[in-house]
Amino acid sequence: MKLLIADDQQSLHIFLDKMVQWQSLGVTEIKHAYDGKEAVELAEQFLPDLLIIDIQMPYLNGIQALKQIQQLPHKPKTIILSAYDEFEYARDALRLSVAQYLLKPVDTALLEAALKELIELIWMDHRNKLEAVLEDLHRQEPMNEEVLTTLPSVFQTLGISQYAVLSLIGDLPDRAVIASTIKQMAPSIVPIVYPVSSSQYALLLGVPANMRLDELLPLCERMASAWQGEQPEGHISIGVSVIGDSPERLIDLLYESKQAAATGFYAEGTVYSQTKQSVAKPWTLQHSQKFDKEFEEKFSLSFSQVALKELVSSLFTTFKQMQLDPGKVYSLCMHYLDMAEQIMKSSNRLDAQYEKITMSRLRLFHKANELELFIHSLIDTLLERSDPAADRTEEIIGRIKLYVDSHYAEDLSLQSVADAFGLDKYQLSRLYKQQFGINYWQYVTQIRMDKAAELLAGTKLKNSAIAEMTGFVDESHFSKTFKKHNGLSPKEYRAGKQQPASM
Repeated sequence: MKLLIADDQQSLHIFLDKMVQWQSLGVTEIKHAYDGKEAVELAEQFLPDLLIIDIQMPYLNGIQALKQIQQLPHKPKTIILSAYDEFEYARDALRLSVAQYLLKPVDTALLEAALKELIELIWMDHRNKLEAVLEDLHRQEPMNEEVLTTLPSVFQTLGISQYAVLSLIGDLPDRAVIASTIKQMAPSIVPIVYPVSSSQYALLLGVPANMRLDELLPLCERMASAWQGEQPEGHISIGVSVIGDSPERLIDLLYESKQAAATGFYAEGTVYSQTKQSVAKPWTLQHSQKFDKEFEEKFSLSFSQVALKELVSSLFTTFKQMQLDPGKVYSLCMHYLDMAEQIMKSSNRLDAQYEKITMSRLRLFHKANELELFIHSLIDTLLERSDPAADRTEEIIGRIKLYVDSHYAEDLSLQSVADAFGLDKYQLSRLYKQQFGINYWQYVTQIRMDKAAELLAGTKLKNSAIAEMTGFVDESHFSKTFKKHNGLSPKEYRAGKQQPASM
C-alpha cells in the first residue's frame, strides 16, 4: 500500500512517521510533498493508494492540488488534515470525493481509524478488480489494455509479489469459508476468491516471496481436507498452477490450474499440479464423426449391452488419453445419451417410464470412472426397459444383415458378430439361414466378392489394397476365394472387364 503525505510543515511529517504504525496498517511505501505543486507531481509519478493532504500550502493549496489529482487515471483515497474548520473547505472537499476531513492538531487514534477504514475499502476495490479479471478470463474474454496496465499496481497494493492460481471443483463451501480457511492456515497468504459456479471456484493466492510449489501443494491438501470435512460424502479436486511473479502471466496460470484440475477428473487424489503429460488435446471433428457414427449404428442395429458398454469404455479411454476438459466430457456424454434415447424412441423401443437424464445429474459424478460406470448402468436400464412384448429375434437378424452390408472390411467372424448383438454363435448361424435361406458366412463372402469385383472393374487399385478393403488378411487368401467364387482370378477378371467391347 502506497501513501503520499502533502503538508508544508516538516513537523507534521516527522510526527506522522513516528506516531502512526504504518507497517501494521499495511502501508509499505511513503512519499512526502511540501507544497501543492509537488503533491500533484508525486501523485502522478508515485501513484499512491492513500493521500493525506493539508489545505494551506505554497503554489497550490490542498483544494487546488486535489482538483488536478482527481483528473489523473489513478485516484487515491484522500484524507484532509486542516487547521481550518470552515464550511467552504468542507464543501469543496465533498465535491472532490474526499473520504475524511480531520482537524489539526492531529488525533492519531482518529487518523488511524480513518486510515483503517480507507485501507479496507482499497483492499475491497482491488480484490473486486482481480475477481473481475478472473471472471473475464473464465469467459475467455481478452484482458484490455487498461486492465493490463493497472494489474501491477493492484498486485503491489495487495502486497502480492508471487502468486499461484487454483481451480477448485466439487462439493465446496461458500467463498467466505474458503477465504477464512486459507487465512487461518496461512495468514501470510492473500486469497482472491471468484465463484465460477456453485461447484467451481477460481482462486488467486498471493504467496510469500520465498514459497515454493512443493510447499504450497501440502497446504492445498490441508485446505481440501478441512473443506471436505464439512461434507464427508462430497468430493473436491484442486488444480494448482506453478508460482508466478508477473501479473501478465495471470491468464497462463489460470489455464494451467484448469488443466491441472482436469487431470484430477481422471486420477485418484485431491490436489493436482500440471505436468507435460497432463496437457489436454482438443476434441476434433474427426473424433465426433467417429463416435457419432458408432453410437448411431450400434443403437440403431440393437447391439448387445456388452458391445455398447465396450463402446462407452472406448469413448472414455479416448477422453483419458486426451485429458479432455471435464466440461466437454459432460456435454459429449449428454449428446450421446440424447442420441441413444432418440434412436430407441423412434423405433418404439424406449420405455414410457424412462426418465430423461439431465446435465446436472451427470455433473454429480466428479471422476471419469464414476461417470463411465453410471452410463454403463444407463445402458442396462435403456435395454432392459426396451419393448419386451414381441420376439425381436427376427429384427435382430435383420439388423445383423444390414451391419454386414456396410462393414465387409471389418472382422465379421461368427463369434465377434454374435457377441456384438448378444447372441450365441450357433443360434446366429441357425437363425440367419432360417431367415434368409443362406448360410451366414456364405452371405459375408458374397458381399465381399461383389465389392471386390466392383473395385477390380472400376479402379486401378492393387489386389493387396482391394483384399484389405474387403476384409481379407492377405492377398493370397483373397485371390483363391475370388477365383473360387467367380471362376476367374482377380487379374483375369480385371482384364476381361477392362477390354474394349468387340465390334
